[in-house]
Amino acid sequence: MGSVSAASVEGEQFRLDVPRRGYVLTTVAEKYGEPIREAVGVLSGSLAGRNCGELREALLSPLRWQPAPDMVRTDAEMAAWAIASVWVVGVAIRAIPMTTGLRDAEQWFFRGGSSERLTDLLSGQAIDQAEKALQADADAGIYYELLPYILDPHGPGSRLSVRRDPGTQAARVRKRAEGVFYTPADVAEYMVRGCLNSLGDERAPTVFDPACGTGVFLRAALKELRKRYLQKSAFSLALECLFGADIDPCPLDASAFVLLADIWADEPAQQKTPAEVWRRLRLNLGCIDTLRVDGAGTSLDTGDGVEEIGKRVSIRRLFLGLKGEPAVIVGNPPYAKLGDRADLGELGKIFETLAVKPHANAEIYLAFIEQMTRLARRKECTGALVLPLSIACNIGSQFMATRMVIQETAGHWRFAFFDREPHALFGEDVKTRNAILLWSRDESETSAVLASGPLRKWRGDSRAAMFNSIRFTEFDGDIRTGIPKVDGTRQAAAVHTLSARWGRLEQAVRRVERLNLADAPKTDDRMVFVGPTAYNFLNVFLRPPPDVLDEGVTLSEHPLHAIRCASAENALVVFGVLTSHLAYWWWHTHGDGFHVSRRFISEFPFGIADSQSSTWFQDPE
Repeated sequence: MGSVSAASVEGEQFRLDVPRRGYVLTTVAEKYGEPIREAVGVLSGSLAGRNCGELREALLSPLRWQPAPDMVRTDAEMAAWAIASVWVVGVAIRAIPMTTGLRDAEQWFFRGGSSERLTDLLSGQAIDQAEKALQADADAGIYYELLPYILDPHGPGSRLSVRRDPGTQAARVRKRAEGVFYTPADVAEYMVRGCLNSLGDERAPTVFDPACGTGVFLRAALKELRKRYLQKSAFSLALECLFGADIDPCPLDASAFVLLADIWADEPAQQKTPAEVWRRLRLNLGCIDTLRVDGAGTSLDTGDGVEEIGKRVSIRRLFLGLKGEPAVIVGNPPYAKLGDRADLGELGKIFETLAVKPHANAEIYLAFIEQMTRLARRKECTGALVLPLSIACNIGSQFMATRMVIQETAGHWRFAFFDREPHALFGEDVKTRNAILLWSRDESETSAVLASGPLRKWRGDSRAAMFNSIRFTEFDGDIRTGIPKVDGTRQAAAVHTLSARWGRLEQAVRRVERLNLADAPKTDDRMVFVGPTAYNFLNVFLRPPPDVLDEGVTLSEHPLHAIRCASAENALVVFGVLTSHLAYWWWHTHGDGFHVSRRFISEFPFGIADSQSSTWFQDPE
């Protein structure tokens, strides 16, 4: 792969931190991140067995209480990442040339103080190897734009990377297990902008990312705050407003390096050494599972003892610089299972979203929705999370409980939905259907106001236009069984009217079963078949002629939905209903844009009373 640079086409500046048609963010991040990880591997190997933990703590660790981490990395790995990150950030902000060695980069970072350095613990051979790897493909502009991604310690592990190199499968499995996905910068910026637009604060609000990773959302928040609060320096905005948590200490260090790069040009920052600025930023980042955090004003606010792993912590004790509770909570929670943990029972008592399923295979991200409402300040506040589309249509007990929490929590709830084709929100390497949840609340609101939009299909070269065109339509109704995807007041009214009907298709047919395609010609004329997946149309057909399926042709073994009706006439009615524009719209409004479920067929709002047939629901003669 050749050099990558920002380009302008038809007046539009392409960004390296935003995927588009023909440009895969993770592929580029892997290209420029791989030499960094290679250097870290060399440095970590050289530091193994050396007493680098004490020196690293003296040079870099914030001098205040920190909770016991949920995830522990070796001292050698943490020190190696610090050494490499110092060099990368120095190059990215053009404070040091790309030919600078690791020792000189560390000297720039600390600028005096203790004469001891982490690089003094390294062998000369390790330094030479690491510098060779780092300098091979370095580019200051690209480094700066891609900082949150190239400093990710997980390494390559996307769908496309595994296709190119099966050796990256282990990294992909690890990233999927931990729920780690690169969030494109424009997604984070849209969400932060939506949150800040909902606030009337004259003062810059506090922003908390509950799963901050390497700082994509914190960087987006700083960018937006700088536009709105011109009287304040980026340095003061970062220190006073930006807070984050993550279970992994390594990405937290990276977040501090990313923010350092963004504020270094400010005069207040330049009055200090880069290390001093980094340490102060790192104080706003807590290494903890956010599900173990409680709001301010709890009994956990005081005390200085060392916390045991698994104990709960108040947000005020976690962040001394945070006064009260955050005004904005924004981020991308992990898409992973809760896992085996000692506090499963306790979490079930705290979170309604986990009370219905206090098990290891419960979804973590659903609890983050509830945690957003628990940790936000009591007066005017706002939040945004990017989630899987299943938040809208999965009918599992945990999902229904989450939607119950939403409709019983005061404020304005808005849902934007995104299909995976032609292009996906996270890029072509992460083919997922997503939802962006936006929530805002002020003290005067006592009930939930719900609004949504359609399942958006769009192309990667129209991302900016898509984000600018997102609109929401308010709707009424119980969302426990799903969140309808409506586009305009007429659709909202139609959903309300049809949902109120008592008749359902399952009442007007004998039964809905599953049959293989090969068995379809063997049935009679009372059967209607529906394909289990769809996209631009529903695949609905009657019994095919015996010779329509050629012998020897491999047929799909994915079972069809087979609707058994009382008569051939009734089958024609059901066929007509399910091939209508109304049926396709209803499926698109309530489904996930791909699967056609038995529930959709059974609960379609067309029942006995809607048929004029005198033989409806009667056995044929």
